[in-house]
Amino acid sequence: MKAGLTERLQPAREQPVHGLRQCIHAITSRNSSALPGVAMLLIVLACNAFLQPDFFSADSLSSNLQNAAPVILVCMAQAVIVLLGELDLSVGSGISLINCVLAAVPSLTGWGTAATCIAALAIALAAGVCNGLLVGYLRQSALIATFATGAIWFGGALLLMPQPGGAVPEILGEWFAMRVGVFPLAAIPVLAAWALWALLQRHRFGRRLIATGSSADAVFKSGVDTRLVKLLGYVLAWLFVFGAALCISAQTSSGDARLGLPYTLNSVAAVVIGGISLAGGRGSMLGAICGALVLVLIGNVVYFAGIPSNYQEVFKGAVILLALGCTFIGARKPA
Repeated sequence: MKAGLTERLQPAREQPVHGLRQCIHAITSRNSSALPGVAMLLIVLACNAFLQPDFFSADSLSSNLQNAAPVILVCMAQAVIVLLGELDLSVGSGISLINCVLAAVPSLTGWGTAATCIAALAIALAAGVCNGLLVGYLRQSALIATFATGAIWFGGALLLMPQPGGAVPEILGEWFAMRVGVFPLAAIPVLAAWALWALLQRHRFGRRLIATGSSADAVFKSGVDTRLVKLLGYVLAWLFVFGAALCISAQTSSGDARLGLPYTLNSVAAVVIGGISLAGGRGSMLGAICGALVLVLIGNVVYFAGIPSNYQEVFKGAVILLALGCTFIGARKPA
């Protein structure tokens, strides 16, 4: 009788362990493509910790999180588009346009902070709709279409602000500088974007977005309007672009039509480092976030190691090539 009772109790003891293993397996399988990006991030973190004894102090962590927030958001935006099987070369110009709106509109119109932010958000969403219509409904090449719209956004930024200047509402700068312990309030948009993405992954739209990037024709034949999926994907991405522009504007407190231009290629680089396939349909948002953090922290390594800043791009290129190699090797492995 005691032996029978032991046998009945044994599965109950093992069930939590078995459930934990299932949970870990589910997480790793969903984010397996991000493992090279995670590994690179750990290496860069170790290098920073070696070069900066106070790297893990509250002040240092908060400062790094503040610097990383806009980069993470724009990389998340590009990740949405790449997972969709497309590309957006206008995100950097869009950041510049939104930045110039935030810096110039209050003095030109007398609008308050809320009205100015709403106007900037409307412009961001309109840009997403424009790109989505061109790529999704008019079936134009994403490279050509977004290159063209990027030129328009950049031209609009130059019209608003031919020279750097203006003033972003002070409350944005105050918000960006605030923190609770080690946690900067600038990280709130990142957490909100991550939560929204995680929520959408549980919704059929999130699954359709990934499926469209994997095989748009097959998804279309199953009865899904892939044109609408692409349109909504671009709108979602530009919501993240708005968050990035808001953080950058709060950080700089002024406007500059050329401010956002480097973010376009950096966002693509982060996506590649994070293991997201440029062919679409394969990858995870975790990878894009790791890629963004790698790009931010590489600059710290170069600076604190006393290496000339010109070599930062060399390191960045080497990391991207390494990531491409890892992605290629992973793609050749049998399922």
